[in-house]
Order: sequence, then structure tokens, then C-alpha cells
Amino acid sequence: MNTVLFDHPEFDGHVNLYAHFDTATGLKAISAVHRAWNGKPAVGGCRLRNYASAEEAFTDVLRLSRGMTYKSVLSGLDYGGSKSVMIANPETMDRRATFLAMGEFVESLGGKIKTGVDVGLTAADVEVMGERTSHLGGRGALAPDLVTAYGVLTSILSAVKHRRGSDDLNGLSVAVQGLGKVGFKLVELLLERGAEVYAAEVNQAAVDQARDTYGIAIVDPAEIHSLRVDIYSPCALGMVVNDQSIEQIQATIVAGAANNQLTRPEHGVALARKGILYVPDYIANCGGLLAVASDLEKSDESWVWNKVDEIASTLNEVFTLADSEAIATSAAADKIGAARIAEFDRHQG
Repeated sequence: MNTVLFDHPEFDGHVNLYAHFDTATGLKAISAVHRAWNGKPAVGGCRLRNYASAEEAFTDVLRLSRGMTYKSVLSGLDYGGSKSVMIANPETMDRRATFLAMGEFVESLGGKIKTGVDVGLTAADVEVMGERTSHLGGRGALAPDLVTAYGVLTSILSAVKHRRGSDDLNGLSVAVQGLGKVGFKLVELLLERGAEVYAAEVNQAAVDQARDTYGIAIVDPAEIHSLRVDIYSPCALGMVVNDQSIEQIQATIVAGAANNQLTRPEHGVALARKGILYVPDYIANCGGLLAVASDLEKSDESWVWNKVDEIASTLNEVFTLADSEAIATSAAADKIGAARIAEFDRHQG
């Protein structure tokens, strides 16, 4: 068992791993803490998914929690990253009982993590968890998904400016993959900037709402990544940049809200070799973390929006390093993030 844990390719020095099984509801859950510093809780959302296997869930929670640490340090924060995953079928589970059980699990960790909304959860689900635990974030005035959408827009504008010399989106086309809360808001923000937007979503109600609200073109989810557009924006689940999709992507910029967009690190290199400017996902989607941090620190809204504006300077640092060292932007961001993490680790020791 130790070999499986510590030799896992995504282990990366995680400091804590917790597993939980609730006999009453059948909930299986895993929480992973990649780093924790300065006596602060590790921060990261809770994801609900009907994983095909425990191994798939374990790999996902390791990658997601690691990404949260990198997201934090590249946002100028000193929170370590964590993530929780719930292995359950949302179609058949007793939703209230399951989230009460998840809240009890989070409470049992004694404040080592702060969690909240992620894929598969609603704000109402978090409120149910809140009946059993106080260790929740992102319940302040600013909704995490709203701030995330603005962060993705800022990332797209930064990438367009780096590639074209201007951040004007008029006449540019964007393929948005996923019309959840973040993707839906991002569509609105892009249209306001004059972009032509195409979108894809597996949920028919979200498709109908987007078509009725914005009149945008809806395409097959299996084809959205391969459209001949300027920008491809993954805003659903991760691992959408892979051996097959890279050959089909025609956009010159990839920037979206989804976590873990690269299936493997070498896919960032493959994008660079193809001349595609990739915005590292843990920078593009940091808005949710900023909203949670603001809630935890009791900061005002101006602090959050100033942090969102700083995404542009962070990306400029990443793009400059990538250009100067002739490396992929994903590698450049990892290099900057790893140096900051190592510095935190040294001070903690």
C-alpha cells in the first residue's frame, strides 16, 4: 500500500491524505493536502463525481490538490493546496444525507482543510455540509464562479495581447467548452468584448439557456476543441489536451477554467511545438481561490479584484520566461511555482 501511495506519479510530496467511508450513505471520499504553511488550513474545493474507480479518484485528488498549491503561490497567497473528492452517483444518491456525511468528514479533520464548491456541487450542497462543519470557504459576498470567470477573461486578454500586441477581442472567435456557472458567465464577458463565441455543453438545459440568452452557436461537445477559432477555452472537466486532441486543435491560444487541462506534462510541450500559446490552467482559474481567500481573510471586494488584475502581470512573467528559455508556458509556470513552494517549505522547516 505504501508503494502505491508514495510512488504514485502524482504524489509530489503530499503531506496528508485522508480517506473516509460512510456506511449509512455509501459515500466514499478522499481529501488530499499537498502543502500547509504558517498554521493556515490548506484550501481547495470539494468535487462530486461518479468515478469509474477509486484509482481514478485518487489520481484526480492528487493532481487537483497539487494544482491548488501552485494556484495559491502564483496568486501571491501563502495557503497550501488541498482538494476533496466524493465518489458517488449524483443521480441515485440521497443528496442531503450524503452531504451531511461529507460535512462530518470535513469536521473530523479538525480544520486542516477549508473546502467549498467545485464540480458537481451547488451552493446549496455546501450549506448542507455547513450543518455539520464550519470549515468551509467561498461563502462570502463574492461567488467563486463569478471571480473565476473574470480571471479567465483576464487570462484570455493577456494571452491575446502577448500574441497579437493588443487585447482587442473584436473579430476574434472563441470556443467555450462547458456552460456551467463559469463558462456561462465567460460567454457573456466575451460577447461584451466583441468576440464571436461558439459553445458546447452536455447539459441540454444549459444549452437551451445559452442559446436563448445569447443567441450563440452551439456545437457538438465532441467537436468543440477542433473548431477553426482563435481561442479554445476549456471550462468543463480536465484532461482535454491529450494525444488525440492536440492534433485537432486549430486555435492559437488555449485558455480556460478547467483544472488539469493537460493530460500529461508533455502535452504542454506539444502545444508549444505546434505554436499554440497555452495559459496554465492554475493561473487562469485562480479566481475561485481568490474569492475563498478573501472570505477567510475577511478582505473587502477591492482586494479580490486587484488580485484578479494581477493575473496579467503573473502571466507576463510566465510568457517572458517561456520565451527567454525556449520552454513551454506550462513548464515556465511550474518552474516559477516550484521555486515559490520550495521557499515556503524552507521557511516552514
